[in-house]
Amino acid sequence: MSRKLLGLDIRRDSVSAIVVKSGIKGSWIEQHVTVPIVAGTQSFENELGRALDAIASQVQTADAVCLVALPAGHVTYRNLQAPFNEIKKLRQILPFELETDLPFQADEIAFDFNMIENPSKQEKPQLFTAAIEKKQIAAFMEQLNRINLQPDLLTIGGYALGQYVAHMSPESPCQLFIEMSRANAIMVLSLSGNVSLVRTFQYNSNQVNANQQLAAQVKRTLLAFEHKSGLNCPLEDVRISAEPLGDTKLETTLEAALGAPVSRIDLMKITSRIMSSAKVDTWQPHVMDGALAMVLNELSGFDSFNFRRGRMGMGKVWNENKRDILKTCCLAGVVALLFIGYGIVSSYTLKQRVDLKKAEVLGVFQSTFPEITQIVDPVHQMRTKLAEAQKGISLPGETISSVQTIDILNDISRLIPENLDVVLLSIVSGGDNVVVSGNTDTFNAVDDIKTGLEQSDIFKTVSISSANMDKSGKRVRFKLKVAI
Repeated sequence: MSRKLLGLDIRRDSVSAIVVKSGIKGSWIEQHVTVPIVAGTQSFENELGRALDAIASQVQTADAVCLVALPAGHVTYRNLQAPFNEIKKLRQILPFELETDLPFQADEIAFDFNMIENPSKQEKPQLFTAAIEKKQIAAFMEQLNRINLQPDLLTIGGYALGQYVAHMSPESPCQLFIEMSRANAIMVLSLSGNVSLVRTFQYNSNQVNANQQLAAQVKRTLLAFEHKSGLNCPLEDVRISAEPLGDTKLETTLEAALGAPVSRIDLMKITSRIMSSAKVDTWQPHVMDGALAMVLNELSGFDSFNFRRGRMGMGKVWNENKRDILKTCCLAGVVALLFIGYGIVSSYTLKQRVDLKKAEVLGVFQSTFPEITQIVDPVHQMRTKLAEAQKGISLPGETISSVQTIDILNDISRLIPENLDVVLLSIVSGGDNVVVSGNTDTFNAVDDIKTGLEQSDIFKTVSISSANMDKSGKRVRFKLKVAI
């Protein structure tokens, strides 16, 4: 079964689109185009709209799975320590963790995160997170919807390419990828195949000492990351994607500053997933590799940052599955009505049975105690009469405890702290005393049980008869004597 993938890489200075057809025989590029965004009197939004219109007129986007990368400068990045490893719980609490470090409310941001491979095996895992305001996503979505595009993936520019480069050699503990355009530079650090850091820098190759400034910024960022995270990042490989300028000053400068070999990347030359390309002579790796990387990540099954997870991605799911969802909802409604009807019938039947039992109880009470004419609660009144009769027939000098066994068991169950590891083996009641036997994990737990039982209103005193370790040496056997 074949499918069509559309990769759309939005940058501050250009928009690149690539259409890849994937089938049993392989994958190949059907179309690719780049439209520059010229900084001038027009706003970025207007220029972006013009570029997207130009792409829509040149590229066939119908029935394509749409993958979009937003400009990296619109996204905020943070490295955090997580309190636990459970991904589902982390997604629930991270907005509030980020809220304390960002000038936005938790419900105003969309986010995603990576677990950072931690060779030091610290107790708390470390996360790399990225967040963007929902109103910015809404602005981009409005532009995309205008040309009938509904992205399945909404990720970060530069991230997809850095992620694919990292997955190509996951055995390398520390890799660095730098993507440079006319507007800025994006740095992506990967540890053991997982993206752990993304940063953007101002970069203009026409400025004096631009390469030296970039190298210094990258080096400072790496040192700061190592200091804050406690992770060691000995660079083994540095890949760059940049416009070919006919010299190697950039590579030389970065090698000298970072102490690792630097090479330029061209995905078409190193990947085996794309079999052929349309108009290969017009292919520019530094422009098109970002869009191609998103498609390759999708074909390879690599999980990417996606700001359309959860509620942000519900619109497309609804549009594609509206009919099936409505059918399911109708069926669920019918089932719910049947359950409600069953509940009503059951409730009515139960009420009739209760009324019948009440009538039987009242009849028994009236036949047993005909002298009582004012009946309020026949069950309680019958218990009172039985207790009075029991006292009247007790032997001389015999004391009958007014405390019932059920009350004793209730207080023992209620007052022993729930967090204790305790097993009760026997509860023996006789006369005015109750002996409670069992085992627990520590001697302190025995004291906690005693303290809890002393809070009872029906227990006069609680004392520890014995407390000894069992033969295994792991449990404490105890006996408590309770006076009532």
